[in-house]
Amino acid sequence: MKKKRISSQRWGSSLRSFPWKDPDRLEKLIVSNELEHYSAKHPEPSEKEIRLVNSIVPSSCPYCGSRDIRKAGSSRDGTQRYSCRGCLRRFSPLTGTVFDSRRIPMSEWIEYLRFLFEMHSVTTGSRDNKNAITTGFYWLGKVFLVLRGSQSGTVLRERVFLDETFFSVVRSKEATKDGKRLRGISRNKICVGVATDGRNTAAFCENVSKPSKKSTLTAFAKCIEPGSVLVHDGDNSHSSLIKALRLTSETHPTSETKGMSDRENPLDPVNGIHSLIKRLMREHGGFRRENIQDWMNLACFILNPPFNVYLKIEKFLRMAVSGHSRLRYRDFYSKKCQK
Repeated sequence: MKKKRISSQRWGSSLRSFPWKDPDRLEKLIVSNELEHYSAKHPEPSEKEIRLVNSIVPSSCPYCGSRDIRKAGSSRDGTQRYSCRGCLRRFSPLTGTVFDSRRIPMSEWIEYLRFLFEMHSVTTGSRDNKNAITTGFYWLGKVFLVLRGSQSGTVLRERVFLDETFFSVVRSKEATKDGKRLRGISRNKICVGVATDGRNTAAFCENVSKPSKKSTLTAFAKCIEPGSVLVHDGDNSHSSLIKALRLTSETHPTSETKGMSDRENPLDPVNGIHSLIKRLMREHGGFRRENIQDWMNLACFILNPPFNVYLKIEKFLRMAVSGHSRLRYRDFYSKKCQK
């Protein structure tokens, strides 16, 4: 059976409308398209952004701490400038923050943070946003810097569910015995304690392979309201926390919950948090184990209120511009802490 021949008249006009036969026109089309896409992803600072930046009034000089400061004109894009009568240096409202010396508008962070808070990988977010992957990890370092200490205000109350989850050390640092890797809860694991009251979550790297009374008490002593009910698996490490905070203990040992469906399992609220944290970490499989607490701060910021992603982005940006944390690109990569 002969194949039906496609008429040249049917396709010829469409093909001729594209510049395939003219290399110069083709190159211009590709460059123009890429520039248009890039410009859409990397806009100039808008008037709204400049007004937002100018609404931040510094109370002191970010260099010497002097309160004797005054307005000193504006930069080319309209950003208010200040000068210090003490050290005579000039600065903007963003000097000394993670947005210090920004080369791209702060508004571009919105897209980056949306991807990050929706648990996409940094690599995926960077590619979609037309940023270099090195920039994506540099910005992640800034996110970590802003969120350090962010769990200090978290207070869990009433019924609190507590359990531990574990991460493996990197393969090159695994301990062995008789040439075989240690299995189970061993030196090859890093313990992370996770607690939730159903609305707020706290997660802390306990810097041990197996939780102890001391590590559990140190991690959660300040974030659980005294007198609350602690729902847990009866691990002995929880006893110090129960005693110190006068908690009511409700135990459900593994022998009781093994084989239960999620709906029936009394520890399902914290098990569900474990699953979400593991999902986040799978997206960033090559993360540095030294930064686990930074990752837990990020996970809790994602999981805790506000639950609307854009309100969460707004909260983060306000934290970033009000804080005095600065991270230079050169410093970040010289320390090799990009993950």
